[in-house]
Amino acid sequence: MPILAKPQNCTGCAACGNICPHDAIMMTQDNDGFIMPVINPGKCVECKLCEKACPIVNGKYLKNPEVKEAYAFWDNNTRTESSSGGAFSAIADWIRKRDGVVFGAAWHDSFQCCHIGIEEGKDFAMLRGSKYLQSDVRKTFAEAREKLKEGKYVLFTGTPCQIAGLRSFLIKSYEKLITIDIVCHGVPSNILFSNYIKKLKSEYPQYSSADGFEFRNLRGWGIAPTPKKGNCRMKPLTGVANLYMAAFDKGAIFRESCYDCQFNGLSRVGDITIADFWGIGAFGKPFKHDVSKGVSLVLVNSKSGREILENLKNCFIEKRELQEAVKRNHNLVASTDKPPYRNELIKSFNNPEITLRDINTRFNLKGTGMKDNVKDLLISTGVFWIVKSIVNKLRSI
Repeated sequence: MPILAKPQNCTGCAACGNICPHDAIMMTQDNDGFIMPVINPGKCVECKLCEKACPIVNGKYLKNPEVKEAYAFWDNNTRTESSSGGAFSAIADWIRKRDGVVFGAAWHDSFQCCHIGIEEGKDFAMLRGSKYLQSDVRKTFAEAREKLKEGKYVLFTGTPCQIAGLRSFLIKSYEKLITIDIVCHGVPSNILFSNYIKKLKSEYPQYSSADGFEFRNLRGWGIAPTPKKGNCRMKPLTGVANLYMAAFDKGAIFRESCYDCQFNGLSRVGDITIADFWGIGAFGKPFKHDVSKGVSLVLVNSKSGREILENLKNCFIEKRELQEAVKRNHNLVASTDKPPYRNELIKSFNNPEITLRDINTRFNLKGTGMKDNVKDLLISTGVFWIVKSIVNKLRSI
């Protein structure tokens, strides 16, 4: 039988499932809801293609040379429609204008996250916005390969382990493939997020009709998880109702491999790396621009990445110090530390008998001090974003 990555090292990238010509590998969910490969011995012919495609097992060197430069970036056209500075949208538009295909994470069936391919510009909005859980890539590696064989440009964006999985799966390089890796904290499972939503709807009746979710405040630069009904935002989550993000911020609900990520660091797997440029101007030369609408951090890791950045139009691009970029983006160069209660917390979220309040009482995830209460009050009344925007504008003077 083929030897794939051990469960504690497997990233769930699905390269093995995409490359198997006999459908002998199914990507299934383990007891905690994380995507894992399972080999069907009745179908497996031991061709070992899955071993060659696994970015953990095959030892293939997938990283670009260490990056030396960082850029502050925003797209003047889509900045207010994006969760940061719109770097992804600008690059996707470059691909679209060349009749290319863009692959990225989108919502499916309201609260499930999976990768899809988009060819129509009007559909790109589905790929915008942060999703703080692991996207199921399904068969999109194989779909991307087919588009590349047709001679199309392909943009594939995902976590570093997903980009590593794609590149390992493809085996050879393609001139028209552009990859973007995002600076990733770690990924919870779709199952855990779905179970959190069930608890939220059950315990907080005002959200019972929610059929969508927005992690980021697109009206201003910051995180403000908000359930949605159709295209309408509901009241932003605060207090215990926002327990999922409290657990995420503590790095307590990620898959095991995230705590020893093989694909972070300044030698990146993608042609371009994007993230929020948190703390810009606070650690180095001043940044005399209004950041209230978001600023992207962009690292250019390859010749292909540089050619695209140099050809983007109607964008703000400013070279910044690399150490400034690293200062508030810890996961650019390091893995998240695993809390000792991680296993029990995941089981609690997945247990339908345990409420959000019970979880918070046991694990003390959500602060209840005056500072936390005041911030929650400002968020719930809509005042927080007004104050934050004013502060950001004053800092840019």
